Amino acid sequence: MNLIRYEQEVVINLNADEEMATVYSANPAWIRKMDALVREFPDVFRIKRWTEVSKTYEMPKKYIRIGKPRELSSAQKENLEKMRNGKRQMEQQ
Repeated sequence: MNLIRYEQEVVINLNADEEMATVYSANPAWIRKMDALVREFPDVFRIKRWTEVSKTYEMPKKYIRIGKPRELSSAQKENLEKMRNGKRQMEQQ
C-alpha cells in the first residue's frame, strides 16, 4: 500500500523524564535510514513495531539533534559554483 506524500509523516516523541525517544515514520526514505541504523547499531536503535506502511523505532534521545542553518563563506560559495559549472560542462560533452 502506497501513501500519498502528505501522509508520509515522521513523528519524533521525547520527554524530559525518559532517556529514550520514539520515532514513528511512514516515510520510505526515513524508514530506510532508520533500518540501516538498526542494522549497524542494534544495541542503540531498535524497532518497536511495524505495519504495512510504517515503523516505530526507539533510540536514546541524546541522538536527536536540531542544528542551525549552514552558513557558507564567500570562498565556499565560489568553490561550489565552480564545481557546479564544471559538472554542467562535463554533462554537455
